[in-house]
Amino acid sequence: MNDYKAINELEIYKKTEFAGVLRRTEYGCEFELNSTFRSHSNEAYFSYCITKDTAKIVMQGDNLPPFFAGLLPEGRRLNALVDKIKTSKDDLFSLFSAVGSDCIGDIYVGNPAKAEFPPAKKLEEVNFYSLFEETIAPESPLFDSKALAGVQEKISASMISFPLKLTKTGKSYILKLNPGDKNNLIQNEFCCLQLAKQCGFTVAKAKLVYDKNKNTGLLVERFDRYNEKRIHQEDACQFLNRYPADKYRITVNQIADAIMLIANAPQLEILNLLSQIAFSYLICNGDLHAKNISLQTLEDETITLTPLYDLISTAIYSDFNMAIKMDGRDDNMKRKIFTDFAERYQISVKVMNATLDKLLKRFTKYYPGLFTFEMTDKKKNLLDRMIAKRIRDLQ
Repeated sequence: MNDYKAINELEIYKKTEFAGVLRRTEYGCEFELNSTFRSHSNEAYFSYCITKDTAKIVMQGDNLPPFFAGLLPEGRRLNALVDKIKTSKDDLFSLFSAVGSDCIGDIYVGNPAKAEFPPAKKLEEVNFYSLFEETIAPESPLFDSKALAGVQEKISASMISFPLKLTKTGKSYILKLNPGDKNNLIQNEFCCLQLAKQCGFTVAKAKLVYDKNKNTGLLVERFDRYNEKRIHQEDACQFLNRYPADKYRITVNQIADAIMLIANAPQLEILNLLSQIAFSYLICNGDLHAKNISLQTLEDETITLTPLYDLISTAIYSDFNMAIKMDGRDDNMKRKIFTDFAERYQISVKVMNATLDKLLKRFTKYYPGLFTFEMTDKKKNLLDRMIAKRIRDLQ
């Protein structure tokens, strides 16, 4: 195994181009864009917050810039990585050295020493939860060094051989699992994704799958990969140049301000953002934080919000308020809050009202039939009351 703590320099690539060098320094780190990339690359930027005009970024105190820190895993996978390379959670440079070759988006550490895994097991031969524990066990040959973002327990679906009816050639997948402290979380997410789709949103494509012991997993198609090509994608922490620890401190206002500067059609994207906020308010999703809102660059160079992902109803887990604030509010979000907010970004009250009317019409039609994951009667009654109240708020 590489001694990642001894690595002091990383070559950084964007798609297939050498873009720059990330160096560990005595007091932090520095990232220097390659002069050829800056002057001759067809890429319009390195990242939304790191333009080609940026010669060098110098960090003191933190040994990784916020953009790169946003590519690291979280939760149990991060803890396992810390144990694996015998370092601390503050040693971001070493952690990124270990997982930076396969991150969300199109930016990565080049020339990685690829880990070799045993052949993928067939779906009917594997237990999802045993496999997950192996992928985070520091001494396991199946330890997975992919930078799978997010706190939720998940594994790269490439470790399992799925039937052709479940996966498509040229697509990449992540398998999400139920955590021990939240019952039926992936069933919850699946229902929320299906409901969002019926409400007119583009969502991450997902299917419920079952292992040899009938345990459930959520097979999610990655939208930052297509035919093995990497698609540029950044979450709101990254494009706001903030560390992941700020994901609950960032506001909808700050995200909208950034979209105004980044997107090709900013009013359209802010309208989409407000629709996403309204939908999450309706389903009582208290986990729509800044890392669950992302922008991506399409093949025609259009910068747009990604499909919705990581949607859950958190009220049944006693989490009621919105994760980030909009105009200082994280609850009791009336329609006027949305129309006033929209007007400040040159979106008319008429357009915002029409958007909310359309959302409410579809939501009230499809919610009863799709929100069917298992929960106690007490929690179901609580959720129904909260949703009814929030529908009234937005009318």
